[in-house]
Amino acid sequence: MIRLALTSEDILKCLVVRGIVFIEEQEVDWEGEIDEFENTSTHILGEVDGQPVAAGRLRFIDGWAKLERVAVRPKWRGQGLARDIIAFLMAEADRQGAKKFKLHAQVYLKDLYEQFGFHQEGDVFDECGIPHILMLREES
Repeated sequence: MIRLALTSEDILKCLVVRGIVFIEEQEVDWEGEIDEFENTSTHILGEVDGQPVAAGRLRFIDGWAKLERVAVRPKWRGQGLARDIIAFLMAEADRQGAKKFKLHAQVYLKDLYEQFGFHQEGDVFDECGIPHILMLREES
């Protein structure tokens, strides 16, 4: 089940998922993962049988809806949860009036985001020690 994280407990569950995926698995520093935007972002939570298994975050920056922190715990990968989180983030951004979307994708996930109409803009860059690309999608 994918839904908005509306309570402090829901947001804590999102942070747990992100901690497992980004801090533990991908070795991102705490300071690189948890930032000053946590309290002003829209958080998305994915649960299976009450267990937090997926998360994502949405922010609005200069007229762009920015999809961030899409994470799925290892045991639950391969079941389409990342796609579900991305679709939910896109729908929520659309509900809030977004017409332009952007994200920083880990390079190996480029094809996944292209399925949602994103395209690469610019060259590969380093973010928290991981190769990323800027991807954009603009509605006509």
